[in-house]
Amino acid sequence: MIFVAKAGEIPSGERKLVKANGLDVAVFHIGEHFYAINNECPHRQGPLIRGTIVRDETPDVCEVRCPMHGWKFDLATGDSHGRPSNATVYAVVQQGEELYIEI
Repeated sequence: MIFVAKAGEIPSGERKLVKANGLDVAVFHIGEHFYAINNECPHRQGPLIRGTIVRDETPDVCEVRCPMHGWKFDLATGDSHGRPSNATVYAVVQQGEELYIEI
């Protein structure tokens, strides 16, 4: 596991770009959950950290929309809803106030 941030550094509704093992990882805090996704959209390498958060009708589904071409990715699974490429997501583990990701 790789330390990425203290939970208090990312208030609910906010995001933070971190480096982990040489990768740019976007960490999102949505509601009660933290999500981590590779910052490069697999379509055209758009910066997902600058994407729009989209809440589906299902409260458990939270997506980020790439700011370049609008592709949406489920923050929990990386699924792109039938597009040819999914995004890489990383499990976030919270231990006390510290956030870690598994790469």
